[in-house]
Amino acid sequence: MIMTILKVENLSTGYGKKQVLYNVSFEVNKGDIVLVAGSNGSGKSTLLKAIYGMLPQWDDGKVVFDGEDITGKPTAELLKKGLLYIPQKNNLFEELTVKENLEMAGLTLDKRLLKERIDIMLTLFAAFAKNLSRMPMTLSGGERQLLTLGMAMVHQPNMILIDEPFSGLSPQNIDFIAEHLKDLNTRIGITLVIVEHYVKVCLEITNKVVGVKQGKVFCEENVIMPYHYSRLKDIYL
Repeated sequence: MIMTILKVENLSTGYGKKQVLYNVSFEVNKGDIVLVAGSNGSGKSTLLKAIYGMLPQWDDGKVVFDGEDITGKPTAELLKKGLLYIPQKNNLFEELTVKENLEMAGLTLDKRLLKERIDIMLTLFAAFAKNLSRMPMTLSGGERQLLTLGMAMVHQPNMILIDEPFSGLSPQNIDFIAEHLKDLNTRIGITLVIVEHYVKVCLEITNKVVGVKQGKVFCEENVIMPYHYSRLKDIYL
């Protein structure tokens, strides 16, 4: 049975008096990996921030998560409900070790529960089991992004909104992170909404595309492989 986990309805917002999104509506089913695609300045990152309550809803816009209206809810409450947002940059504490970063991510959890969740995370991302004492600056780009995902997994989210997870990565590390994102979805069942410019890579792991152009949803369709990249070309014109 297909279940809708996220419903965005007539979402409009912007910065100050500058409007960026115009009546955006789309749905995400539980277990989906959804790619939000579009050119620079189209409103993709703004969309994630608005969903997560980091920007005000204008007019009558609404965001429903897991059957509940979460419009304007504080971040702490969204975390408890299982919704988590990963911004593009500044996700790590550079002066702390890998282990300390994971502990900081779960600072609000009691110590016993935090240890249990870190142990679970390490079974998912075995690469860190022997690297807990390393500093983020000594990690590769792919390892840093994996640590960011590990910090998110400490909260055991049901859904993650993630902004440009492949930014600044080498082709090899892009494939490395794409595999882990797909693994989180298939093994754990985490629903993902990804904003990303590397569309061709994302199409290999996603099952739905939401195309955004000039602050509006230009297309919303399921991905059936082989999916031709040319179908999205109009959102970049």
